Amino acid sequence: MKTASRVAALALLLPAAAWTPAPAISGRAVSRARDTRCRAMTEIGSEQAFDDIVQKTDKLVVVDFATTWCGPCKVMEPKMNQISEEYTDAEFYKVVGDASADASKLMKREGVRTVPSFHFWKGNSRVEVINGANIEAVTKAVQKHKDA
Repeated sequence: MKTASRVAALALLLPAAAWTPAPAISGRAVSRARDTRCRAMTEIGSEQAFDDIVQKTDKLVVVDFATTWCGPCKVMEPKMNQISEEYTDAEFYKVVGDASADASKLMKREGVRTVPSFHFWKGNSRVEVINGANIEAVTKAVQKHKDA
C-alpha cells in the first residue's frame, strides 16, 4: 500500500517538476519565437525613410518586401543576407509589411501585392521587380543593374 501511495504522489509531482517557465529578463518572459530580424540588410519602416534612401544614392538599391507570416520570405532571408554581403557595391534593405502601419502603407504605395517581392532602384527610378522566392532571378538582377 505504501508503494502505491508513493507512486501516486510522484505522479502528481513529476509533471509540475518537469515544467519550467520561460526565462525572465527584466521581469519579462523571453519570446521563444524565431528571430526574424535581418542581420545584413537594413530594415526600412516608413515612406520617408524609403524615399530618403532611394533619392540619396547612385548605387543600386534592392528592397526586399516581406511579412513575418510568409514562409517563402523566411526561406529567402538568409539567402538575401548572403547576397547583400557578397555585393557590397549595392545597398540592400528590407520592409516587413506587418511590422508597423507605416511599413504596410509603404508596401501599398509601392504596389506590393505578393510577398516576397524584390524591387530594384537605380538613380531614383525603379528598374526591375521580381515577385516570388527566386534567388537566381534576384542574383541576376543585381548583377545586371549594379554596374548599369
